[in-house]
Amino acid sequence: MRTGKPLVLSAVLASAGVLTGWLTLSGQEPRPASSPEPGAFHDPTRLPPLQGTIYVSMREGAEWLYRANRPDGLFLYGYIPSLATPMEGDSFLRQIGAAFALARAARFTGDPRYTVRARQAVLTILAHTATDPKDPTIRFTRYPSFQHNRLGAAGLLVLAINELPDPGEELLQQSEQLCHYIRSRQQPDGSLKFLDEVPDNTFLPANDEDKDGINYYPGEALYGLMLSQRHRPAEWKTDLVRKALAYYRPFWQQNKNTAFVPWQTSAYAEAYLRTREKPFADFVFELSDWISSLQYDQRTTQNPLWVGGFAVWMDGKAVAMPPRVGSASYAEGLADACRVARQAGDVARFARYREATERCFQFLATLQYSVANTRHFEERYRLSFFFDCHIDFFEEIAK
Repeated sequence: MRTGKPLVLSAVLASAGVLTGWLTLSGQEPRPASSPEPGAFHDPTRLPPLQGTIYVSMREGAEWLYRANRPDGLFLYGYIPSLATPMEGDSFLRQIGAAFALARAARFTGDPRYTVRARQAVLTILAHTATDPKDPTIRFTRYPSFQHNRLGAAGLLVLAINELPDPGEELLQQSEQLCHYIRSRQQPDGSLKFLDEVPDNTFLPANDEDKDGINYYPGEALYGLMLSQRHRPAEWKTDLVRKALAYYRPFWQQNKNTAFVPWQTSAYAEAYLRTREKPFADFVFELSDWISSLQYDQRTTQNPLWVGGFAVWMDGKAVAMPPRVGSASYAEGLADACRVARQAGDVARFARYREATERCFQFLATLQYSVANTRHFEERYRLSFFFDCHIDFFEEIAK
């Protein structure tokens, strides 16, 4: 199953993941993991109004995810209060994505509660992996790729581990084993194989959701590989991403797809920030210029509720349809593109990407349930959404 970021977890990734990156580039540095108890990790009242609103949105998303973490270490995918039943549609890859989002929130805020639960989620998920019997330096998920894609899972797990404030040697060793799995999937042309092979070396048939897997799984793997340089730098990782760029840039130019953009943008953004090599920045700008051109603004839509979201790309053209929470993933890529533009000294692009990112955050905030916009719900109905989390903290901010 592919890992576009739909439904509940995509909103959480938007708030607890994308927003933390944007606030960092706006001058709010991550706090150390030894910060005091919850509620003291940043003061949104000292931020400009828009940044303060975004920060509160991030914390509300992170608190939801924290409370949605179950005793077994995994996450409740969603809940239907009117039926008092869990939401269907969970997947292994989205569980890893949730761990990644909570780990990123932990690293940014320094909140030890997030760290504990993100680590537990990572450990639970790692129990579903194994080393290759033929090569113990390689680790992959026990599930075959037609069930839960191994390449995407490896990339997301590496991201989750390396976003933890203090992963520790054991987790970093397993992260490296996952990185070596990614390395084993690169083909001579630079592309990454994302489907399993059967003994005669032919690919297993792709199911319906894996037909466009090239737009998801390779980017996740490349991004994970580059983020792992934070703790375990290695030249072979950068070499692999250089080789991948030579394949995926012309591929995308001939097969434009919005799903391809966010993960690949983040991967090459990390590569550029580490190497300062112009080809990485060039592709980040090419992807970001294109995706930002699909964003609704007051000039491109008459519906004010669409402003900040993104049009759907279908059959080689933009289609005007109501934007959904999936727009969050494009903001994530644009936030990383801001970092590249700032480092490259491209003032015009930095301003343009930042404006597009801010518009998207404002759009996403309209989709997020919060203490403020659920007061009309009956109390038990509100609590079943997990919006009772630290109400005093958020109400104090709202004063």
